[in-house]
Amino acid sequence: MGKGKEQAPCLPEEGYAQQMREVVEPFLEGVRKSGTLAVKGGEIAYELYPQQEKADTVVISHGFSETSEKFWEFIYYLYQAGYQVAVWDHRGHGKSLREGKDDNVAHVEDFMDYVDDMRQLMEKHIRPFAKGGRLFLYAHSMGGCIGALYLEAYPKDFDRAILNAPMLAIQMGPCPLWAAKAISAVMKRLGKGEERLFTQKAFQPDEPFETSCTDSEARHFYYLEKRRTNPRYQTSSVSYSWLSGAIRAGKLATRQEQVERIHIPVLLIQAGKDDQVKPGAQKKFARYLPDNCILVRLSSVKHECYRSSTPLLEKYRKLVLDFYAD
Repeated sequence: MGKGKEQAPCLPEEGYAQQMREVVEPFLEGVRKSGTLAVKGGEIAYELYPQQEKADTVVISHGFSETSEKFWEFIYYLYQAGYQVAVWDHRGHGKSLREGKDDNVAHVEDFMDYVDDMRQLMEKHIRPFAKGGRLFLYAHSMGGCIGALYLEAYPKDFDRAILNAPMLAIQMGPCPLWAAKAISAVMKRLGKGEERLFTQKAFQPDEPFETSCTDSEARHFYYLEKRRTNPRYQTSSVSYSWLSGAIRAGKLATRQEQVERIHIPVLLIQAGKDDQVKPGAQKKFARYLPDNCILVRLSSVKHECYRSSTPLLEKYRKLVLDFYAD
């Protein structure tokens, strides 16, 4: 059930891509069950990784511009620890449906569409897949906001949850959030809600490691090559409507009366070097769950904690597995 299994070391930086191609990818391909779910607007692509014996299941909700494949290394570690895994590409990402006119601009009118997709997956595929075992959530960044909303709407669906660097308030850089919100509202009124947010750019095939969300150079370039060769993985910007929806979703997810609907143990992980999301909203969320939420700040990691350099990833993996095994 995920307890007591000895873990092999995390993949080293040296020879990382080769290990992924020759060990991790073939192993996961041998156990993966892929499928699609019909939802409003098209289909959601999902992956299931079943154990041979009854086991607890970790459900992964990925972040903006990510895909299920980006989590393959992390899925490998979870699987080796004895867990089943369920993951899917959110609408606007990876192999799943697109709603806007540009396939590489994530567009939704309402973040509750993400939550509705997740609910349908849970009911039609993930719960039957779990076969009565416990269900644990792992939700990162944008997926963390979706995960928080889901926990508040369906508080009995999960037994434990990790919100990893959850996007409860977006870091907009030099553009104040209020200004971005106002501009987005104007653009929507002008019928341009599907267009790319003015502060963002198209996919950069030569994205420099220095500006990435990981401190692992090997992991950065391994996945960047995946994105270069697969146009479906090149989601890189959001629409004005998406931004408006994200701001609303973050405010809803951090309302006290909403947060207090959650009664399961929650581990909220903050990345100390995070330049994507604001820590204040995360602290607010944790403050409303004083008895159920553990807030851990990892001072040395960037936004994508699950893709940290190997020494940091070893500690991070232990933190995650210890929480699920408690």
